[in-house]
Amino acid sequence: MKFYSNKKYNTIAVYAIIVIAISMLMVVAIFKFSAISRVVGNIFSILMPVFIGLAIAFLLNPLLNAIEKLLKKYVVKKPHPKLVRGVSVTFTSMFFIAVVGGLLYIVIPAFIDSISTMVDNVSDVYNRLYDWSAKLLSDNPKLENFVNEKIDDFSANLNSVLDQVQPMLMNVASGAWSLINFLKNFVLGFIVSIYLLISKETLQAQFKKLFIALFKRSTCEKIFKVASMSNKTFGNFLTGKIIDSLIIGIICFFGCWVLKIPYYILIAVIVGITNIIPYFGPFIGAIPSAALVLFVEPKKCIVFVIFVFILQQFDGNILGPRILGGTTGLPTFWVLVALFVGGGLFKVVGLLLAVPTCSVAYDLLKEHTAKKLHSKNMPTATEEYKVPFTHIYHSDGKQPVITPEILESMVIPSADEVNEVDND
Repeated sequence: MKFYSNKKYNTIAVYAIIVIAISMLMVVAIFKFSAISRVVGNIFSILMPVFIGLAIAFLLNPLLNAIEKLLKKYVVKKPHPKLVRGVSVTFTSMFFIAVVGGLLYIVIPAFIDSISTMVDNVSDVYNRLYDWSAKLLSDNPKLENFVNEKIDDFSANLNSVLDQVQPMLMNVASGAWSLINFLKNFVLGFIVSIYLLISKETLQAQFKKLFIALFKRSTCEKIFKVASMSNKTFGNFLTGKIIDSLIIGIICFFGCWVLKIPYYILIAVIVGITNIIPYFGPFIGAIPSAALVLFVEPKKCIVFVIFVFILQQFDGNILGPRILGGTTGLPTFWVLVALFVGGGLFKVVGLLLAVPTCSVAYDLLKEHTAKKLHSKNMPTATEEYKVPFTHIYHSDGKQPVITPEILESMVIPSADEVNEVDND
């Protein structure tokens, strides 16, 4: 028996096999979800230094480019690409080490000091609460007794919690491995970032070569367009937020120093770092900072909260828009949705990357929608769709009927006027 090849049926068979394979994989993924998640988790943990290196290299790339431009313009007149790249990577790496080391030098001693101060001031807080209730409720003995009972309960619970926490703090061996593992991944990631910065053009060329070999030209153009858009959006957003957070941290430092807020250095670092998260960042940093101030100097807590609120308004309405401008192009509603989804799925990393990720998806969807509307000869401006639905489409796709009222409102030039225009 002789078999004849049929291109149509061969294509149908290939698609059927693909559908069956995907269905089987989905069934296996559902029933073996825990095992698959463990395997994926192990792969991510193994590749964590690479991910950290990619993130560090992406953040340091603008600084590297700026240093290279300065060297080419003022120092190295003749073209020496390897020399310029090596010197630029060295200065960039030194800057990164200085920033990380400076933050650790500031944060770690201040954090240990603040924890010990909070533990030591528990009795002082208890006595202050008693004195406050005695002065405020002296005219109402029953209410004073009730408040004092609640203060006693609070003190007893707090002391019991501290009694449980202190042995946990002393027994740090249980958490030492995770800390060492994080430091190991961070150091390895920093090393990976150096290699990425040194050979970034070669790596980009290799990926372009691979995609061009695997996909057709139209697909490659789409991939490179999305990659370019993502690079621009993420770069502008993260660079702008880092500069904005640095300025906010400096303002918070001087403001807390003038207002004599305790631990103003630690608080400025916390507020500056958490300010990178859009919208919710200042509040996330203000809550632990306010709790720290409350334990040390309760009277300063209200002053600090008011100061942080004013600082957040200044950042959101004046400083942030000037630095970031329209880097994302997202409406506020979609920014909030992106933060909720990103924070719920990926925690802190999701909060940091949710807005630029959603911005890229928003721009791609907007562009695709505009192309579809153009193909249907429909307007692309959003304002055109604020009218009732029946006014958007014309009946049967024909032009609207010209009524006598429309004819009366139309201004038709006379023949003499038309001739005058033609003569001109």
